[in-house]
Amino acid sequence: MIDIDAALATLDLAHKCRLVAGKDNWRTKAFPEAGIPQLKMSDGPTGVRGEGHGSAGTAGVAVPAGIALGASWDPDLLADIGDLLGTEARRKRAHVLLGPTVNLHRTPVGGRTFECYSEDPELSGALAAAYVRAVQAHGVAVTVKHLVCNDTEIDRMTVDVDIDERPLRELYLRPFERAVKEGGAWGIMSAYNRLNGDHAAQNRRLLTDILRDEWGFDGFVVSDWFGVHEPVSAANAGLTVEMPAPVRVYGRRLAEAVERGDVTEETVDGLVRDLLTVMNRTSADERSCDEPEEAIDDPTERALTRRAAIAGTVLLRNAPVATLGRPALPIPVEGLGTVAVIGPNAVIDRSMGGGSASLTPFGHRTLLDALTDRLAERSPSTTVGYDIGVRIDRLTPIARREQLRTPDGAPGLHLEYVNGRDWDAPMVVEAKSSTSMLRFFGTTPDAVDATAFGARVTGSFIPDVDGPHVIGVVSTGPVTMTATTAGAEPTVVVDDPDMLLPRTREFFGYGSEESCAVVHATAGEPIDLAVKWTTAADNGFAALRIGVRAPDPDDLFEQAIASAADADVAVVVVGTNDEWETEGFDRETMDLPGRQNELISAVTAANPNTVVVVNAGSPVTMDWADDAASGSSPAVVTSFFAGQEQAEAMVDVLLGDADPGGRLPTTYPVRLADHPAIDHHQPVYSDGKPPVQRYAEGLFIGHRHYERSGIAPRFWLGHGLSYGTATWGTVDVSTTDVAIGDLAADGIVVSVQLDNPGAPDATVVVQGYVAPVDAPVERPARELKAWAKTVVPGGSSTSVELTFGPDAFHHWDESSGAWAIASGEYDLVIAHSADPSAEHHRVRITIA
Repeated sequence: MIDIDAALATLDLAHKCRLVAGKDNWRTKAFPEAGIPQLKMSDGPTGVRGEGHGSAGTAGVAVPAGIALGASWDPDLLADIGDLLGTEARRKRAHVLLGPTVNLHRTPVGGRTFECYSEDPELSGALAAAYVRAVQAHGVAVTVKHLVCNDTEIDRMTVDVDIDERPLRELYLRPFERAVKEGGAWGIMSAYNRLNGDHAAQNRRLLTDILRDEWGFDGFVVSDWFGVHEPVSAANAGLTVEMPAPVRVYGRRLAEAVERGDVTEETVDGLVRDLLTVMNRTSADERSCDEPEEAIDDPTERALTRRAAIAGTVLLRNAPVATLGRPALPIPVEGLGTVAVIGPNAVIDRSMGGGSASLTPFGHRTLLDALTDRLAERSPSTTVGYDIGVRIDRLTPIARREQLRTPDGAPGLHLEYVNGRDWDAPMVVEAKSSTSMLRFFGTTPDAVDATAFGARVTGSFIPDVDGPHVIGVVSTGPVTMTATTAGAEPTVVVDDPDMLLPRTREFFGYGSEESCAVVHATAGEPIDLAVKWTTAADNGFAALRIGVRAPDPDDLFEQAIASAADADVAVVVVGTNDEWETEGFDRETMDLPGRQNELISAVTAANPNTVVVVNAGSPVTMDWADDAASGSSPAVVTSFFAGQEQAEAMVDVLLGDADPGGRLPTTYPVRLADHPAIDHHQPVYSDGKPPVQRYAEGLFIGHRHYERSGIAPRFWLGHGLSYGTATWGTVDVSTTDVAIGDLAADGIVVSVQLDNPGAPDATVVVQGYVAPVDAPVERPARELKAWAKTVVPGGSSTSVELTFGPDAFHHWDESSGAWAIASGEYDLVIAHSADPSAEHHRVRITIA
């Protein structure tokens, strides 16, 4: 335990100002003479990555992405996931886990939508609070992120969010408030964006007045990486730690601000005290972050991630197939002859989003492999075939690891690292990479300078078809590359030693446009690759991406349709990949990339018994899922990005071994143009001023907007089907008249009877919405305030209870600057989803 007062007395001003800034990308600086250890942080929401990145990372458990966990509607499950991640953080020697992400789904195309739980603040807050408590039970701090309104990747470092007080309080701050008050969060991460004029990391009203003074937060606030810009406003606002190194804002600049009188030394002492407090809470002086990171692949943890994936899998549609007289799902194995698996995402592991949420997962499988093996066990006579049908790659695809060879014939590529930016300098370390995607963020092999280094990459790509192959390169720094086949002169793929290639949105804006060259190759004969590359930025972030596009047959699409027509069932697996959906940029459209929509329609026309699996982390256009349209696919299911057990969990659902347990945590519009922020998604630009993004929709995001506007979405918040059939029966309410002062004691309890007369088991999520009657202020027609999830076994009955406490009725009163409950009448709406036509029962209550 650190003696905080003694440590403060030991440190001089310069050391205190240096302590509150990062030593490197993931650690703070130790001051052994004051008894102060390093504090180690680690991304992220999908697991615990540790200090490495890409192929250099320590393998870890990959849990479902935030939106998939949001689709579970299950705080108890989030507690189990938090418990697992607390264990994983200790294995990775991390004291702080940089998550969870509780920003809201303001739009369906946000680059980090997949990372966030929901469009709804109460659902997000309840899940976050459970997660936070469980992680911190292991002595690992969280940083709930990103405070606040970091809801777009467009100009995210500079955009100024212009938002009114009620939506700020009732929507965007609410999950953070619950994570602090109910979860007891020890840490918060500030957002990149400005909020009503001030950068979030330098916003005193946000970090002190609201967070600390109103909510009682007693933890530390860390900047998002490179997300703080000026020392005086940051320190006075209450930003505890600047991350990462090299120090740009705190350190010397903060000390100079104190010497000028712009910041008091007492303020700096407060920052140090908050940092040392989290070190004590995490036993940082007893848990050295220098111990080797551990990778433990525990079967019980795999089982948990599989259960979580199933719990977040949403069956969106399951219509009867006319020729079969039954719904398309689950797929009956008995008598199953042929299965046509079609689509690009059937053969890739798109189980997590890109950016800071990614990590190196343990062994994982594709849906094609998982389904093929399961059917081989259960029905050996069943034949499973595969056709890709369409390509969706915007860049040349990353080379498959089994097609890479080092010069000595081992799998992978050979790397010779050099220090400095002369790629012909003497080698200091040699290593092997199993992938042609190299990413670094402050972590490199020992003896390699993480901020200025280079690499010579050699090896070969083994083609599996004849014909012209396109080789592509994207780099964050200077690069040259050649590709050579036997007996041919080297082909120059890229020659950019001076970084003259334009920068693009790849790799957070550091990546070059892709340079490509065509090499004519023969199957089985290697294409030799030779690359020289160095870093450019001094912040530790660098990347090199090598892709290869093999030639496709001219009838790629037609082959898939023919296979579907000949099969008993077609399973079409569509979605996105890192090139379309990742941190760093928003999507420009909701449409699936490439010809995937056309593929779904054509396959369904060829085989009415078609199941569509959507592997995307946020809403996509689904004209082929329209109940009113002929030719729609009978069954549509999504698990978003469901972690390392995604494939096995989806096969469990497809074959009926598990019931799809999820309900949508966000509303799916029919068209991108229908969503509430469409007119205010792009910031407004003015000369000499930061771009401004006006949250003009106010309180009306998600389902609130669609009910008010009368625009029907494709699927409402809370929608999801089960294989079982549960009948909702009587609804009882504890009271219909209550005084405001009595709400806090017991609330209003609503019980709902559920009956499942037959098999199979039915997953049920009973949702409770509050609908004010003649509200004195503008309010949505209904707001989600309570829910209960249960499984009703076949042939049984049960009941669930929903409790509506004071928070279910409050609104932010701008005149008093506080939460208020208006007396009057309210309807408690018990419903299957937010769809007004999905109501089961209304009960009117009076609050006096």
